[in-house]
Amino acid sequence: MITKFISSRLNLTILQCLCYFIIGYIMGEYLSWTEFGVMFVVILIIQFVTRTKAVADGMMYRQIMIDNQMDANDLIQKIKEETDKARRNNDIN
Repeated sequence: MITKFISSRLNLTILQCLCYFIIGYIMGEYLSWTEFGVMFVVILIIQFVTRTKAVADGMMYRQIMIDNQMDANDLIQKIKEETDKARRNNDIN
């Protein structure tokens, strides 16, 4: 049920707006308009950087999949195998 909810972009956008409304309401109760404006800009910058990084990471993984001609599940499995191998090597050393 949660996976189906998270899979919808519309649901995520509505949840995100609801969370921002709650944060804005709480901040509006305790901050002056100037402080509220500064916090709004800070949250906006954090959101922009996070979304930009997520898009860039997605583009990087997609390029890796195209270059190696593999499916997303194969890529995740390969990353997991390499991580497990690195952990085993660190445990030995």
